[in-house]
Order: sequence, then C-alpha cells, then structure tokens
Amino acid sequence: MITVLCGIGAAIGLCAIGAGLLGLHVPRITLSSRRLRIQPAMAAAALGAGVVAWTATGWPVGGIAVAAGVYAGPKLLHPSGARQVMQRREALAEWIQRLAGLLAAGTGGIEDAIGRSARTAPAALADRVSTLAFRIRSMGAEPALRAFADDLADGEVDALVASLILRVRDGGAGLVEVLQARAVTLRQQVQAELGLEAERQRPRTQMVIIMGVVAVTVVGLLAGSRLLDSYRDLEGQLWVGVVAVIWAAAFALAYWLTRPACSSRFLIDDRAGGRR
Repeated sequence: MITVLCGIGAAIGLCAIGAGLLGLHVPRITLSSRRLRIQPAMAAAALGAGVVAWTATGWPVGGIAVAAGVYAGPKLLHPSGARQVMQRREALAEWIQRLAGLLAAGTGGIEDAIGRSARTAPAALADRVSTLAFRIRSMGAEPALRAFADDLADGEVDALVASLILRVRDGGAGLVEVLQARAVTLRQQVQAELGLEAERQRPRTQMVIIMGVVAVTVVGLLAGSRLLDSYRDLEGQLWVGVVAVIWAAAFALAYWLTRPACSSRFLIDDRAGGRR
C-alpha cells in the first residue's frame, strides 16, 4: 500500500513538473462568504448519514465520505446558480421594458422613471430597484447606478448601467430604443440558457444513476457476503479513501464542465486608478 501511495505521489509530482514546463497555470479560485456559509439542516443530515454509514459498515473513512457526499452532492449535481441567474435576467428584462415605457411616455428624466418603476418592479428585483431609487435621491444618479451594478455583479447589468450612465452624462435621444433592444436580447439569452441547462443536466443525471448503482452494490455486498471485510483495517481504509478522492474529483470535474458561463464585468472598481 505504501508503495502504491508513493507511486501516486510521484505521478502527481511529475504531472506538476510537466504542467510547469508547459506553462500551464492553476486557475485562481475565489470563494465568497455566501458560498462558505454552512447550512445547518444540510450539515445535520450529512452528519447523521455519516454516523449511520460508519456504524453500519465499520468504515470510518466511508462514514466521512458519505457525510461529505450528502452535504456537497446536491450542490454539485443540482446547482441553483444557473436558475437564479436566468430568473434574475428575466426579471431584469421585464424591468427594462417597463423603464423604457415610462421614458417613452415622457414621465420625466431617468431618475424619475427609475423611481416610478420601483413601484412595479418584478419580485426578483424589487428590493434592488427600490434601493437604487433611494440611492439616486441620496447620492446622485451615477454613483447609485454603479452601486446597483456592484450589487448584482453581472455583465449584462453592467451593459444596462453603462447605457444609463451615458444618458445621464451626455443626454440625447435613443435610450428607449436601446432599452427595448436590451430587453429583447436578455429574453433571447434566457431562452438559450434554458436549453443549455437541459443539456448540462444529462451528465449530472448519469452520475446520479452511477452513484446509486455503486451504493446499492456496496450495501448488497456488505449485507450478503464477507467480500468487503478486508477493507475494515487500516490499509483497507486507505484504499477506501483513495476511491473516495477519485469520486470527489469526478464530481468536481463534472460540476466544472457543466457550470454555466458567466458574463464578464467591466464596470469594476480599479483600485489603482479608480472606477472604469
């Protein structure tokens, strides 16, 4: 077993050296505090499942793997980020359409139109638009619009905010047409993303099926035979840990390959030179 682990370590080292010689870089991973927040209900369910698995099998590593799978599995196989982005963009398109209608009706400038639109904003954006209207009154249009873009952190929102900021700075006509075109584009993107998300769900479903088959097989072997008794000692648990790491890597890779693409932001805070 020690020889195998040394071989695995040597292979990882050679891969790292090769990646360095080829100039490959590990992508930077940033985690927000919202992503790191622990959900008590899921944590309790994962802990309970891990304890049951450990007690039933006598495998401590297996119990830890089951607990980790119960907690992280739903997030990896059924990510809610894409649905939230689509819902927000659909709401954004609806709000843009209403804002364009208010401007076309001649209810005043952008500031007044945004204040009026806050009363009928879609539920997914109601709080954000209300906050935007309040900020416009207290800190001015451009800073409020930039704060609105920072709150939503979406490249599509940046494109909308940039159009509004240009109108605030320079005035002129044509904003209504720009807003209407932006609303149409957003709705088309949402429809396309729905189709892509259906395609992304297929490999996730296949992984769930494979995981279920493996789980049923392991439970059947544990209950009906003594073929897995050799995994109860230290060396066996090390092998279980290796298999668990491989499964975790497969789930992480599937999540990375099927994650939705994010629009790049351009209205960002450049610390060296101020806003861009």
